[in-house]
Amino acid sequence: MAVSGLTGVVALAGGLSHSLALKSDGTVWAWGANSSGQLGDGTSTGRPLPVQVPGLTGVTAIAAGSWHSLAIKGDGSAWAWGRNLYGQLGDGTFIDRLTPVRMQITGATAATGGAEHSVLLSSDGTVWSTGSNTNSQIGDGISILHPTPGLVL
Repeated sequence: MAVSGLTGVVALAGGLSHSLALKSDGTVWAWGANSSGQLGDGTSTGRPLPVQVPGLTGVTAIAAGSWHSLAIKGDGSAWAWGRNLYGQLGDGTFIDRLTPVRMQITGATAATGGAEHSVLLSSDGTVWSTGSNTNSQIGDGISILHPTPGLVL
C-alpha cells in the first residue's frame, strides 16, 4: 500500500513506531507515533499520514532512533528531535524536543540512531556519538551519559 501524499522520496528511515521520508526537494516528512515529539511537528500527537517537519530544508540524509529522529543538512549541520532522556539529541540537554534542534557538531555527512544514542559521521572521516552509554555504545571507553557528541576513540 502506498503512503498517501509522498512522491519524490529519495531516502527512508524507521524508528520503533515512527517513519521518516526525505524528499528530493530536501524536506523531511514523518508519520506514526509521536509520544516524545519524534515527528518534529511541534506536537506529541500521533499522525497516521505524513506531515512535513517544519523548518528543515536542504536536508541530505535522515535517520531514526527508537524515539528520536535525525537530519543532516547540506551545510554539514546536524539536527535532532524527539526523546532526549539520555542526551541522544546532542544539544547539551536532557529535554525532549518537539521540533528540530541543532546538534553540537559541524561537518556531519551521515547519522544513525540507536535506542537511546546517536552516531554521526563527519566529513573528515571521524565518528562522533552522543546519548546513553550504559553498554559502551558511545565508544569512548567510559560508561557515562554524553549529552553532546564526543569523538569515538
